[in-house]
Amino acid sequence: MIKMKKLIFGLTIFLLSLPAFAQQPEISVSADTNAILIGEQVRLDIKGVFPLKSRVSFPSFKDTLTSLIEIVSASAIDTAINKSDNTQTLSQQLIITSFDTGYHVIPPLAFGVLKSGDVNFENFESQPLLLNVFTVEVDTTKEIKPIADPMDEPYTFKEFLPYIGLALLLVALILGGIYFYRRWKKNQPLFVRKEKPALPPHEQALLDLQALKQKKLWQNDRLKEYHTELTDIVRIYIEGRFNIAAVEMVTSEIMESLRAESVNSQVLSKIKATFELADLVKFAKSGATALENDTSFNNCFDFVQETKMVMPEPLPEKPETNEKEVTHVS
Repeated sequence: MIKMKKLIFGLTIFLLSLPAFAQQPEISVSADTNAILIGEQVRLDIKGVFPLKSRVSFPSFKDTLTSLIEIVSASAIDTAINKSDNTQTLSQQLIITSFDTGYHVIPPLAFGVLKSGDVNFENFESQPLLLNVFTVEVDTTKEIKPIADPMDEPYTFKEFLPYIGLALLLVALILGGIYFYRRWKKNQPLFVRKEKPALPPHEQALLDLQALKQKKLWQNDRLKEYHTELTDIVRIYIEGRFNIAAVEMVTSEIMESLRAESVNSQVLSKIKATFELADLVKFAKSGATALENDTSFNNCFDFVQETKMVMPEPLPEKPETNEKEVTHVS
């Protein structure tokens, strides 16, 4: 019975100690070869497996491992987590070389590990490696040959591409210069702006009347300017609508031309009164009341609305049918 208790106690102690052994760091440093010619490169793989919650002080490198072994490049430190056994694996690759022949020792690499619950780092080292560096054998009995000439390589399209682009750019600059010179010689603008299609005369006149109303010229004692712009809007509308050179005509000539176009007499009398009042304001420096100013504006607005050209709406197309007329014979 006592032996059985000792056996169980010993087994329990062994099982409890397993995690501690399992959590010991495992460090390995290996090279893809241990013998090289002088100046050749070797890949050095550094790997360490540590407890998951521990802090690791990974060895840092500068340009050399020793005075005889140089570091060509070093990769970033890669970390892999394995939750199944609560470990973390840190790895790094170095490319090393040497330009001195002989046997060179790659010294042990030191790691510091601070386990969970500890206060001090525990130091671990890798095993040292041996690197044998050979020189190139030279047969001194043979005569020295001259250095071989460089080998010719065929040109690729990628090499010609910058020159092709430069040539195309040069051609574009030459053609552009010729174009601009010809435009300048003919006194033409370098760039021709595409003009928007003009609005119908009545739409443009109504927009101009609305803009004039918003200026409030006669309200600010600019009476002559108000009547001048008002009648100019109507003159330009008459030219576009009736093809009459109204801008260059006096009031009587404009009225005579409009009568020939069979304009409604009532509308014609209103626009005539507006033109005559404008002539008095512009040339006789006569005044005008607020009512007269508003009436003149309304007369012009009504004139445009009454005389605008209305385009007939297109008739809807009749749907085509494939039905044939059938004559019933009784």
